[in-house]
Amino acid sequence: MVVELRYFSPMIELQGGEDRRQRLRRLDDCLTLLEQAHEMEITVVTERMADALADRVPTVHGGMLVAEAIEEVLREQEPYMVQVRPEVSRRIRRRRDPFDVRLLLQRR
Repeated sequence: MVVELRYFSPMIELQGGEDRRQRLRRLDDCLTLLEQAHEMEITVVTERMADALADRVPTVHGGMLVAEAIEEVLREQEPYMVQVRPEVSRRIRRRRDPFDVRLLLQRR
């Protein structure tokens, strides 16, 4: 089985958010490569794959499981992911049991 390897050009130093997006794109390319290998039922990272990923994810090496390599890429992506604050929920009043008018009328 042959996996198409895309060699990455050197990362261009960019400012602020653009740098973050660029880094995420590069890591997404790494993830795509590993996911394609996984879909092709390749279970172990080859040396050629490891060389292609070395600049972006140095912890990936030949001989490791593709599933573990995917986890390494996801770990590398974490610092670049946008942190979404949890939505602040409005305080909802708890409903009381419905008022039974018959109870009021019985007291008379």
